[in-house]
Amino acid sequence: MTDTTAGDVLNTGLGSLAKDPKATEDFSKEAEEVLAKAATQHKAGRTEEAVEEILAVEKKARQASDGISCSKLIKGIVNIYHDSSPPNWAKINEYTVLLTKKRGQLKVAITDLVHLCSSWIEGLEKAIKLELIQTLMDVTEGKIFVEVEKARLTKILADIKEKDGEIDKATELIQEVQVETFSAMERREKAEYILNQMRLVLIKKDWVRTQIISKKINTKLLEAEDFQDLKCQYYQYMIKYYIHEEQPLDVAKCYSKIYDTKLTQDDEAKWKDALTNHTIFLLLAPFDNEQKDLLHKLDTIESKKMEKIPAFHKLVKDFLRVEIIQWPLSYEADVISHNAFKESVLEGGDARWKMLKKRLVQHNINTISGYYTRIQTKRLAEQVSLTEKEAEAELSELVCQKFLAAKIDRPAGIIKFGRKLEPVDRLNDWSSNISKMLDLVENSCHLIQKEQMVHAARAKIKAKK
Repeated sequence: MTDTTAGDVLNTGLGSLAKDPKATEDFSKEAEEVLAKAATQHKAGRTEEAVEEILAVEKKARQASDGISCSKLIKGIVNIYHDSSPPNWAKINEYTVLLTKKRGQLKVAITDLVHLCSSWIEGLEKAIKLELIQTLMDVTEGKIFVEVEKARLTKILADIKEKDGEIDKATELIQEVQVETFSAMERREKAEYILNQMRLVLIKKDWVRTQIISKKINTKLLEAEDFQDLKCQYYQYMIKYYIHEEQPLDVAKCYSKIYDTKLTQDDEAKWKDALTNHTIFLLLAPFDNEQKDLLHKLDTIESKKMEKIPAFHKLVKDFLRVEIIQWPLSYEADVISHNAFKESVLEGGDARWKMLKKRLVQHNINTISGYYTRIQTKRLAEQVSLTEKEAEAELSELVCQKFLAAKIDRPAGIIKFGRKLEPVDRLNDWSSNISKMLDLVENSCHLIQKEQMVHAARAKIKAKK
């Protein structure tokens, strides 16, 4: 692959959009000769003369669609100015624009020139670096065959802006780059680019755009073995988003995804952190079948790991039992010391602790509803350690969310649990009860007939004796 250019590699997949017309003539020999001569002229101080001679051959190669020779020639020109002592960056920027703007300039030549100039960016002084980046950004603007290079340049520029504290400008630069449509960019680089976009919009607290950008990543791709670090990074960003959106069940699922990665499983501190967070946010989620199933999974499938975090294991078991949980918890110190409840570590820690108490109260009310059909409001308040007004408010919330069926007779101070039956339901219950009664009558008749037959048989045996 002696003549393989960077453009050949980077533009794989773009098809005709990155291909030039077939060469009609080969100028490789002339290109080698003029470049060798130009190097000698440059050393002798006749740089402009050398460049003019290269440009003459470059024009012939360009018109003949000889991409390989054309690429070597235009790179040769900028290399001459780069090899000067010190490098002549003004001329490099000038000729980079001039050479790429020439009529009918070949795509492969532009791609290779951009790639060459991009390789010089690292280590340059800030002012020179910014000028070169801006030149390359202008050159790549609107050219699909160098979209990958433009995206990389945008990222470099955004990183500079971020280091300078210009977060808004950095975010504005990078957020609109649609790397998910780039066929020439490798999957991992593409994923890393999108994750960087997510990181910047999260710093800016642009929650709407965070949700939009997150949709660009296919979560199935993150399940690949070589994407485990990116998987953890992605779900950490999504945790921040879901915490802001107050969706604890989704936060719990994100921690579950992190917990399932090999990187986390191999480090005890990491899996304990992920598992405890998963447990906490799962308990903070509103009651439904999915939440209950996930709690049962923690108590069964993950029981061995849960035994190593006893306070949280006890908390899960308490919520799964159909029994009243006493507040404050006997193991409260171990739970409240978790980072999820520390305001200094994770915003909203105090609110989460109050929410955990709220879920515990709702669990207790739900438990009581299974043992009583009617109860005094005062008695319910005593059972859940709240005032009557607070107990009524919690009950009303459960009823509004359709987690519980109940009616409150406020003047009488009585609560009735259970849903009022519709006429159809009453008829179905009546029909079911009649069927059960008829089954009992039929079974009774069979038993009586059996006893009569046994009695008659015994009487015959006695008569024969």
